[in-house]
Amino acid sequence: MHFIIRTVIFLSLMITIGQADKEKVTSKPLPEISIGKSTAPVLIIDYSSLTCHHCAHFYLDVLPEIQKKYIDPGYVRIVFRDFPGDKVSLQAHQLAWCKGEIKYLDFVKLLYSSQEKWLSASDPIAALKSIVTQHGISAEQFETAIKNQELLDKIIEARLEGQKKYKIDATPTLIVNAKIHKKALSMQEIDDILKPILEKEKETKKD
Repeated sequence: MHFIIRTVIFLSLMITIGQADKEKVTSKPLPEISIGKSTAPVLIIDYSSLTCHHCAHFYLDVLPEIQKKYIDPGYVRIVFRDFPGDKVSLQAHQLAWCKGEIKYLDFVKLLYSSQEKWLSASDPIAALKSIVTQHGISAEQFETAIKNQELLDKIIEARLEGQKKYKIDATPTLIVNAKIHKKALSMQEIDDILKPILEKEKETKKD
């Protein structure tokens, strides 16, 4: 189903059952998950959905190259933000937070690497349960995570904030130093975006 159609259905459902009411979100927002130095001259914000195939490709194939070439040397910091597009992805994002921020990226990698298996299953949630219970999450923790209303509210709030601030209507959306890129970017495209920024930064430091 087209992303925009799924998004409309998703938000309609959330609003109907009272889960997308911003006034109900009174707790602290989700912790900021990032890799890279806080002093890096380039900030990338990655809005993604765990049911998005392009997001999986970026995370599994492109991100490791970015990390080696730009993050580890201190040129780039990347922040990860949840942007679920349907009920299944929402529950997958809840599971990613099951063991807190320390294990978040590990579970995101697990869910992306097994995405084809659980997403194509006749019962994706049951398939997710089968996968995560083999990687340190008990059946009780699984049920607690997907029924965690406070966590659900925080994920939806982060999604709504991204929509409001950046007009996001597709995933992945990458915000590179405040410039919005609404598509999956290849490593070559990443290079083309980052090189001029870093060259300008280098020239500024010389002055």
